[in-house]
Amino acid sequence: MSSGCPSPPPWGRGSAWTSGSFSLWLRSCAEEEAMVRPEKAATVQELREKFARSRTVVVLGFQGIPGEEMTALRRMVRTRGVELKVVKNTLARRAAQEAGIAGLGEFLRGPNLVLIGRDDPTVPFKVAAEVVQKYPNFFQVRGGVFAGEVVPAEQVQWYATLPSREELLARLAGAMTGPVRGLVFALSGILRKLVVALSEVQKLKEKEG
Repeated sequence: MSSGCPSPPPWGRGSAWTSGSFSLWLRSCAEEEAMVRPEKAATVQELREKFARSRTVVVLGFQGIPGEEMTALRRMVRTRGVELKVVKNTLARRAAQEAGIAGLGEFLRGPNLVLIGRDDPTVPFKVAAEVVQKYPNFFQVRGGVFAGEVVPAEQVQWYATLPSREELLARLAGAMTGPVRGLVFALSGILRKLVVALSEVQKLKEKEG
């Protein structure tokens, strides 16, 4: 067993261990043992780096989705600038803890995939809501993390309604169009008046000359 596993007390009469607690100990040791394998360590490192770079991570539970549907889902998610990864809970929990978002671990139960945002922090929430709406029999939102804060499943939909960065920029541009257009017209009027005034001055000089 891994050196991180405690030695179990002697099994027998008077022992404080039950069969259930002993099973939990064995499972914990098995997980610790898995963590020392090089390929597992590499997976944890990769996930940790992705979690650390992203402001938003959403966990979706899934079951029974056909392979072709999963392929189409991966393609759709990729076009939205979001990364989809099917994860092993033990490894993802360790990676989240090392990345400083340990709260993500409470959602890692059963078969899961994670949606990892890249640029716009609202997009993973929007994608999660769309996935559940499109495949209600296969997916369910477990929860997520936004800027280091835990987001329960019931709040994911609310975050999904927030405007994206592109939408905010479009609204800002629209709000600025009116004032800018008015300013252009005002400046044009001033320039026209200035041209007329200069023309009149030129005419007066010609008469005086």
